[in-house]
Amino acid sequence: MSKLVSIIIPCYNDGDYIEQAVQSILDQSYTNKEIIIIDDGSNHKTKAVLKKLTQKIDLLITIENKGPSVARNRGVTEAKGEFILTLDADDFFEPTFIQKAVNILNSSPKVGLVTCHAHLFDENANQGEIISRGGEAKDLLFRNGALASSLFRKKSWRDVQGYDEKMLNGYEDWDFNISIVKAGWSIYVIEEYLFHYRLKEKSRNSTANFSHKYDLIAYIYIKHKDIFTNNYEENIRSIFLRMEQLEKEKLKLKNTFTYKFGDAALRPFKFIFKK
Repeated sequence: MSKLVSIIIPCYNDGDYIEQAVQSILDQSYTNKEIIIIDDGSNHKTKAVLKKLTQKIDLLITIENKGPSVARNRGVTEAKGEFILTLDADDFFEPTFIQKAVNILNSSPKVGLVTCHAHLFDENANQGEIISRGGEAKDLLFRNGALASSLFRKKSWRDVQGYDEKMLNGYEDWDFNISIVKAGWSIYVIEEYLFHYRLKEKSRNSTANFSHKYDLIAYIYIKHKDIFTNNYEENIRSIFLRMEQLEKEKLKLKNTFTYKFGDAALRPFKFIFKK
């Protein structure tokens, strides 16, 4: 008999997108599944959409807004499945992902999490891609090696005590993936584009990238200092590489017309302030 897969979908004000996310799960070729939505304190518009979806899903849980880590952990706690798939409410999967990922977990007992590559898209039809790399703990030091939406064993989630609920501003999936590998599990990458990741102007990830990025990276480095210490040389190389990239971005910005125009316009005021 096929094993039950529990799909956990945290939702915070994503009423415009969650129906597509749910439909992508209903369209999966793998049939033994349950869908659990965690309403993470959404607005009335989203709640109305979720109410319509109750006939298509197995469980709707409403909680106060406490962030994706709390929402995911609550969903996994309630899940009946041996395998767990997390899915953000504004993204969606290709129909074959669950079947292919379950096949990997069934045939590879040391694999704790299965991911894939992703297509990026935004509201203006701009596109890109994410290449998941998986690997060992040292391979996850400087970038996330798996998607936030991946299939994992409930046992591996227990082994790392779930998602870190202190991480409210992003990168909790990166931390989770590092913890999975540190616990002795491996990450398997399906070399196919089976996931669609929506880029929103005011998404949590864009907020993390600009407002909290370095605080979050510092938190992860300190929390997992053992692997950073054990890979000291690679860590140093990565730091200098980041510095080089920042210098290139700074130089590129200074060469733009907007920067030069603004600098010229402000130059008289700089003289006044110096006086």
